[in-house]
Amino acid sequence: MRRFLRFLRTELSPAKFTLLDGLVILAIVVTLVFLLLPAVHVHRSVQAGEIETHWSFVPPKRPDLPVTHDPKWTRNPIDAFVLARLESEGLHPAPEADRTTLIRRLSFDLIGLPPTPEDVEAFVNDHASNAYDKLVDRLLASPHHGERWAQHWLDLARYADSDGFEYDQARPDMWRYRDWVVSALNADLPYDRFIRLQLAGDEAETDDPQAFIATGFNRLYPDMVDQNDQGLRRQNALNDITETTGSVFLGLTIGCARCHDHKTDPIKQKDFYALQAFFTPAQFCDDVVIAGAAERIASESASRAWDQEIGRARAAIVRIEAPIRETIAAGPPSGLSDEAARAFSKADGDRNTEDVKLVYEATRADRRIKPDAIARALTADLRREWDGWKTRLDSLTKLPPTPLPRARGLDESPGTPPPTFLLRRGDFQSRGPEVAPAFPGMIAKGQSPMIAAQPTSSGRRSALVDWLVRPDHPLTSRVMINRLWQHHFGRGIVATPGDFGAMGEEPSHPELLDWLATELVSRGWSLKAMHRLIVTSATYRQSSLIDPAALKADPDNALLWRHARSRLDGETIRDAMLAASGKLNRASGGPCVFPELPKELMKLSGKGAIWPVSSREEDRNRRSLYVFLRRNLRYPLFEAFDKPDTNASCPKRAVTTIAPQSLSLLNGSLANDSARALADRVSREAGGDADRRIDRAYRLALGHSPDGEERRIAGEFLREGTLTDLCLALMNLNEFVYVD
Repeated sequence: MRRFLRFLRTELSPAKFTLLDGLVILAIVVTLVFLLLPAVHVHRSVQAGEIETHWSFVPPKRPDLPVTHDPKWTRNPIDAFVLARLESEGLHPAPEADRTTLIRRLSFDLIGLPPTPEDVEAFVNDHASNAYDKLVDRLLASPHHGERWAQHWLDLARYADSDGFEYDQARPDMWRYRDWVVSALNADLPYDRFIRLQLAGDEAETDDPQAFIATGFNRLYPDMVDQNDQGLRRQNALNDITETTGSVFLGLTIGCARCHDHKTDPIKQKDFYALQAFFTPAQFCDDVVIAGAAERIASESASRAWDQEIGRARAAIVRIEAPIRETIAAGPPSGLSDEAARAFSKADGDRNTEDVKLVYEATRADRRIKPDAIARALTADLRREWDGWKTRLDSLTKLPPTPLPRARGLDESPGTPPPTFLLRRGDFQSRGPEVAPAFPGMIAKGQSPMIAAQPTSSGRRSALVDWLVRPDHPLTSRVMINRLWQHHFGRGIVATPGDFGAMGEEPSHPELLDWLATELVSRGWSLKAMHRLIVTSATYRQSSLIDPAALKADPDNALLWRHARSRLDGETIRDAMLAASGKLNRASGGPCVFPELPKELMKLSGKGAIWPVSSREEDRNRRSLYVFLRRNLRYPLFEAFDKPDTNASCPKRAVTTIAPQSLSLLNGSLANDSARALADRVSREAGGDADRRIDRAYRLALGHSPDGEERRIAGEFLREGTLTDLCLALMNLNEFVYVD
């Protein structure tokens, strides 16, 4: 610093000083202030003990339920915490939403699809005291529940079906991880097990192919496969895995410590690489057969039978052609490999399948004999036999045995794990001291990993999971329950779901957060149990009506005095359009599909190589979860409605309002095709009566019958416009893309 000041005094004389010099000095000073002040702040906080006692680094303790003035309003313990906070601020909860609103809200929240008109009518007319609970249980049991909540998890996992970067190569089997997530959520796999299989499935279930698929969570990073320095490529992958693990499971911006100590949280650079050391021994496997023993045996048997049939056909063709070839050009072709020459020297009956293949391929490449010469020289009987074997060979070649399923994930080799080094300034070429596996110090508070080497692995990742799923872990259960809350209410109890550190928001209801976190553990880490608890609360069942006094006191609705209105994401809007039109294909699982793109984008797709549109309409109309997710060419509707960048974990999607959204819903081919299909459906189901058509269109698109004013306006619209135009207008209403 003294040298810097001396430079200012001696070099910046009035004769030398210019406006550009002034701007440079200002930039330097601002940069120094930006860099130094946070460090001073952290140092002061640590000295004062503030960071050590930060709420998120202290294990959650189960609080007692608060006493409220209106206990009749509460339906479960969640409501007691919410109501107590409202009462302390002089606020009151909103009245309960009507049943039509509740079923639409529940349906989109739990399965990501609109309720059918028949579902709405059945629920509205079900007067049983447990009607709501039955609806919740039915939706949680639906196979579509896993599809809806898998989308939220895939945002966190930075899921994509391609590598990214310049070539953006496809990952043809990555969808198996997506299907594993769907299946795990549908089966209500306990969350602690959900974590274990994704971080260390190969160690937890050595012989289970599904456990290996789960480790695909760690292989979802963007990847420059053609990078010159493959060591740097691997290091970039390890950095991404480390950062994503910290973000997804700990809710901390641990990636900020890759190059230097964290500026605001007590996470040192050493902590980053100590966490990375749990993953350093891992092998990145891209093409692993995941079939079970019985499936492997059956596949090997089918392959042998296919090879034998191919060999029989080739041998027959070679036998029929041999005399004619010897007459036209005696002896084997020139330039044969040693293996092919040996195969030619054997008698027909002594050749095995590989010998036959070598002879057959060599004769096809023999330039001494024109292709049609043999056909002309054959007798009629031999020509029929020859043609029959060629046809048989062609059909066999076109229908090879189905290959065994493959997947990408992590595993390890036994032996001493490779070392992990702290990288100075995060530079791969600047190694610092070796670092052993350890948990972030401020969180672990002296806890050390208990690593037990296994026959096939180091056991390091299992030790990491053991720590993450400890019942007294300060972050794991809090972070996950906050994610569930966020997706049900539009805002987490902690409004910064990806940052539970010093720069994150304080929880709006800290006691409720701790109660829910401990409840998740006490219920065996069951996510469905927590969904049920949340959506059956009186807090969730409130209407979205606005109380002017409450709005003034709490404009962000952080205290939950009403249920916040939320906009559907792009994937759900597309699914809702297809569902209303009757075109939605609800089949689950399997390889990705490619719906049509706008013509201007297809020009960029390399004649279909980048985006090969699925040939069957039923495939193109599958749920949005199954649309191929290419990093460098995202489906336009999803991008318009804030599909996150898949290069990093996304804890919360942005919600913007931009012109392309309206243009997509009004002019896009998907919207117009769906409107035409909806109009055709309405015509079939409601007949020619205009009033019945209006009613059916409203119920299919919006989930309710039109009121008097809506019916009048729609009737006037139909007298001048078409039914298709009315259906398109309904899909462009706020009521279609927003949920109360």
